[in-house]
Amino acid sequence: MLDHRLSLAASLYAPCKLGCDIGSDHALLPCHLLRKGICERMIVSDISEKALQHAANQVHRQHLESRVHLICADGLDAIDEPCGCVSITGMGGETAAQILLSGNSRLQNCVLVLSVHTDPFLARKAVEDIGYCFTEEKLVFDRGRYYIVWRCEPGVMHQSEEELLYGSLLYLEPPEILQNYLHFRIQISTKKYEGLISGTHPKEEEIEEALRALSFYRERLRDMGEQ
Repeated sequence: MLDHRLSLAASLYAPCKLGCDIGSDHALLPCHLLRKGICERMIVSDISEKALQHAANQVHRQHLESRVHLICADGLDAIDEPCGCVSITGMGGETAAQILLSGNSRLQNCVLVLSVHTDPFLARKAVEDIGYCFTEEKLVFDRGRYYIVWRCEPGVMHQSEEELLYGSLLYLEPPEILQNYLHFRIQISTKKYEGLISGTHPKEEEIEEALRALSFYRERLRDMGEQ
């Protein structure tokens, strides 16, 4: 059973003969994709032998051994044949960006499904830098926090600094989840700002960044008719 975040990732996956899940951990996403017939075969990869063993156990429990290639590898080094879709989820934005930038030659124009827990602006910049663009940018609330999940395809994209920081297609999401997300981001930015100005040696650039975020999210709420 997938959680809400992985369910959204699965819904954005491109049906294909061969998919690849990087940093798979317990292999819940690839097993779901195989059982639903979204992918015929999967490369399931992790840089950690321990995590890969968790994945192997899950694959065995679901009797999917014949359709899975398990490999311990660093990032996109796991891809040894062309894939239709590659997913990278559940890690920080800096790590995901490094994976994309260092191994993008192995992607060979496949579809990407991405989600990061931190620093989304680094992932957004990396997507642009490797010659991809966002075709979908979706929100999901899961276990007390919001996650952003992207579907990316080859194409030219030029993001503004604001789009890198805060997203673009995200603001086309259904009103209810978008409003809730904006209130959540305002709360986070407010706490950050208050913490900064109450500190012993507040950094001006960090204060300005927090205020800019507050202004942006409040403006998006006003665009939706909320005062």
